Amino acid sequence: MDTYTQESRRQFNVDEYYRLAEIGILPVRGVELVDGDILEMNGRGTPRRWTYDEYVRMGEAGILSGEERTELIRGEVVCITPVGHRHIYVVDLLTERLAEWCRGRALLRVQRPLKFNDLEAPQPDLCVLRLHEDRYLSREAGPWDALLVVEVSDSSLPRDREVKGPMYARAAIPEFWLVDLSRDVVIVHEEPAGGEYTVVREYGIGDSWSSPALGGRQIRSVDVFGPGPAA
Repeated sequence: MDTYTQESRRQFNVDEYYRLAEIGILPVRGVELVDGDILEMNGRGTPRRWTYDEYVRMGEAGILSGEERTELIRGEVVCITPVGHRHIYVVDLLTERLAEWCRGRALLRVQRPLKFNDLEAPQPDLCVLRLHEDRYLSREAGPWDALLVVEVSDSSLPRDREVKGPMYARAAIPEFWLVDLSRDVVIVHEEPAGGEYTVVREYGIGDSWSSPALGGRQIRSVDVFGPGPAA
């Protein structure tokens, strides 16, 4: 899956297109706006690739508003699928649990970009970072700082599994949890090597596991899904 569909990519309107040119992100020539996509006029009409700095400037200029959730994947600004009530509940619950477990040991970020390189800044639902002397004020946090990333998935499951999971493995993030709300399981990925996770295990309702990223703490499924009827 090399590129996203037009439905997944963030679409631009005419005013935004001209604003991008006005602030110097787009060149005067060589691009065009077609059905919401900004395309390179290279004979193939391929979607323009954006750098991380351009992506940040779009936010600063108000082109990407604070209300919309996007991430930068392979140079494309991709819309994050709107989330449902249960997704919000699980993210809130994990935020509370991880904040408690990380206190004094690591930093927790919730739904914030993690800059991989000039063309990639995925936005995991939760990310546990190594402690840093100034809380990453002096530099961007990168994947080398991440101990654990968590994606809570419902309709976003194929993208999180097939696109973002391999990205995290290639970046050698030591632990990745994929919370599959459709089956009430947590798929725990560990030991990245050669661009993939070599240890992958599933834990369902009633199960528990040990998290190396959290110092060997035992995690119970109820810590993730809460004490609902299924738990």
